[in-house]
Amino acid sequence: MEHEKITKMTYASRKEPEFMHLRLVRCAFCDVIYAPSVPDPSFLDSAYTDAAYDSDEEARYAARTYSRALEPFVAPIEDKQTAVDVGAGNGALLPLLKKQGFVNVIGIEPSQAAIESAPRDIRACLRKGLFSEEIIEGLEPSLICSFMTLEHMLDPRGFVKTTYENLTGGGTLAIVVHNYRGLLNRILGQRSPIMDIEHLQLFCPKAIRELLDNAGFKEIVIEPLKNEYPLRYWLRLTPLPAGLKKFIARSFEILNVSHSSLSCNVGNLLAVGKKY
Repeated sequence: MEHEKITKMTYASRKEPEFMHLRLVRCAFCDVIYAPSVPDPSFLDSAYTDAAYDSDEEARYAARTYSRALEPFVAPIEDKQTAVDVGAGNGALLPLLKKQGFVNVIGIEPSQAAIESAPRDIRACLRKGLFSEEIIEGLEPSLICSFMTLEHMLDPRGFVKTTYENLTGGGTLAIVVHNYRGLLNRILGQRSPIMDIEHLQLFCPKAIRELLDNAGFKEIVIEPLKNEYPLRYWLRLTPLPAGLKKFIARSFEILNVSHSSLSCNVGNLLAVGKKY
């Protein structure tokens, strides 16, 4: 890894793509793509803790998307005592989980900058750190969410197994991941934003289904997810030359459409499983 290219934004959420990634290989059995050599855990811990954060607006859009996607899966949950959001950022999803009936909402987030950007009442619901069994000890959640975080984890199998063991009976795990087999990602190839140094593995429908199934989850549902973001954010993700991006961004400003939103399927998956 070329450490001189690592900045405060490299491990930040919803950053502009840097188009650098680890060496990746594909498992012939489960179809997951993974990095056989990964950074030291202490480096990753420090990188995520110290990461910058500048995506409050995008976080609000993402939270609304995830909340809408969760509704049909959350409604049947009888015990809505506790919900946990892993990789919660500034906690934008937590108030929406409250509106869906959960009494206690907890966010787990390693980035100090993200936590500090949260409103004071939401900040009190955030626990600083990476996901572990210790950080959710005693919570007994009936919903655990992990949206766009599984790719970043050193041990995604361990994460899914731990969520299964700690969910209440009838509890639900909801995950959103990039689908490397999605049409747009296949077209863009190495220029896709999902080809990122943060991503230690990438999933597809087969890989994510096997992950949940092997942990014991039942009634697994996997479906495409439409994301909604402002035009200026979609532009940030494109692999266009910097000069052309600036020209388009300026045009958006002149036309007063920079903050107009667009909903589209860019190759993300929602995977949901239940514990019985």
